[in-house]
Amino acid sequence: MRIYHFMRYKWWFLGSLTAVTVFAVIAVFVVGLDLGIDFQGGRRMQFALEKAATVDDIRGLVSGVGIQEPVVQSVGTPGTASAFMVTAEDMTDAQVTALKSALESEYGLDETSTAIEQVGGSFGRETANKAFIAVAIAVVLIVGYLSLRFEFKFAIPAILALIHDVGLTLGIYAASNRLVTTATVAAILTILGYSVHDTIIVYDRMRENTLLMKKETYGDMVDLSIRQTMVRSINTTIALLLPLVAILIFGGPTLKDFAMALTIGVVAGTYSSFFVAAPLVTIWKEREPRYRKRLAMATGDAQTAVPQGNPLAPRGVTSAAAAAKPAGQPASSKPSTSRSATKRSSGRSRKRTPR
Repeated sequence: MRIYHFMRYKWWFLGSLTAVTVFAVIAVFVVGLDLGIDFQGGRRMQFALEKAATVDDIRGLVSGVGIQEPVVQSVGTPGTASAFMVTAEDMTDAQVTALKSALESEYGLDETSTAIEQVGGSFGRETANKAFIAVAIAVVLIVGYLSLRFEFKFAIPAILALIHDVGLTLGIYAASNRLVTTATVAAILTILGYSVHDTIIVYDRMRENTLLMKKETYGDMVDLSIRQTMVRSINTTIALLLPLVAILIFGGPTLKDFAMALTIGVVAGTYSSFFVAAPLVTIWKEREPRYRKRLAMATGDAQTAVPQGNPLAPRGVTSAAAAAKPAGQPASSKPSTSRSATKRSSGRSRKRTPR
């Protein structure tokens, strides 16, 4: 089995983790997430047009009727030229009527596809609190399970891998101006479960190989574990991405939000299991005395532990002596006694010879 030494580049993988974290922090806290009315309350209007229009065109009409800070999204309902969803914290009935008139005159409004939904602010705050509590409970349970199933040194890297997956998902949502809805929260919880499942597969093989590989470094053992589980994880990811891509192409707005977040999280979760969680465990475990000794022998001290010359010669035996000694004959420091034994045998034979 051909093994690629991934752990030689473990610090580069941690660099990618840092880059993703910086991107997520900037995108989420500087650019900001567009929270749906499920979290902050407000009014949502979804409609379809008879003529094609862009998001900027609709945003100009929405702002023109006096709606403040609107979030305009193209939902692309199949069978229509253009379909959009407008969300705002404050949208009065007069503004809704004015917007309908403007849309009808400019692009032609399909009245049968128009839907208006309103959510109170208290309900939105309650939804946001419950979503946060659900994610926090999931993280705590994951840490507890991994600490009991493996050890605490495995739990923290797994959580950092989850932060990588969720942070990348939310960062892309913020950068692309996608609306965060309750479907997005459901997708994030699903991402947590999938990513942990993929990480546990790698962890379990690492634990099995730890018992079998008594002399190899921890990094070599992790490389073998990744090689043994990578094909299975990639096949699972591809099989999961096929229906998600179908939902992204043919699904409705709510399903598309769920599928979009889950697609990003599945790809990020597969990557983080191999190249975030495993390198972090390797760095932590290589600090233990037994693995530190193996690593030192493999990287530098092994050159001075074996004499120069024949690398297969045992310690204390020079290469010349090893070459002169017949194969399979044990080394001995006692002089040979074959001549004296021959003389004694000859003397006994002469005494027993009849006269």
